[in-house]
Amino acid sequence: MKRLLVTLSGVFSLVATLPALAGPDWVLIDKAHKNRRQAALAPAGQASMPVPSASRLDCPPPSLVLPLAHGPRALTTPAMNQVRKARHEARVKACQEAQR
Repeated sequence: MKRLLVTLSGVFSLVATLPALAGPDWVLIDKAHKNRRQAALAPAGQASMPVPSASRLDCPPPSLVLPLAHGPRALTTPAMNQVRKARHEARVKACQEAQR
């Protein structure tokens, strides 16, 4: 009985380790490489957020809410907050000019 138990536990151990010994999924890896190459070749200008023109503005723009930029769990940096402030001021200025 003890020999059967040892044999069965050995077989189950080998069967459990078979997926770990399997090779890499080359189709999935090739697909990821192609997607990465296409993303690298895409124009960089599309990734940035464009400044809206006066014709597409929602006037008045929503109030500016800045994420936390200090402390151990900061959500952004002070430089990013300055960029957000500048964009908001540009929207407010464009909205005021569009209303004139």
